[in-house]
Amino acid sequence: MSGSEECATNSTVGHTTVRVLYFGLVRNVVKEAEEDISLPAGSKVRDLIECLCRKHGEGLRDSLFTVEGTLTANTILLLDGTNIQYSRGLDTEIGDDQALHILLTTTALAGG
Repeated sequence: MSGSEECATNSTVGHTTVRVLYFGLVRNVVKEAEEDISLPAGSKVRDLIECLCRKHGEGLRDSLFTVEGTLTANTILLLDGTNIQYSRGLDTEIGDDQALHILLTTTALAGG
């Protein structure tokens, strides 16, 4: 596990730390199992993902998003165990000390 990455801008606004855990194929891109990210209070999942893409490069962005900018069908983002798609999607607000699980699964090629 790496140290805490700072994605917060310098301001008087409070900060929150998010534990990000990587599962599945996304580990091939980020090369780590987990990390802590510091963000301004009131940040959204979108802000966190943007921070992670800046840190880990275009390979992560290409793995998570389509060319249209939507999440790929095999990207699953869980904020404290709840799929963000059941909340406000990428606009889901992150509270204090929450954990985001990023899963990149393989796509089924055939049914059975």
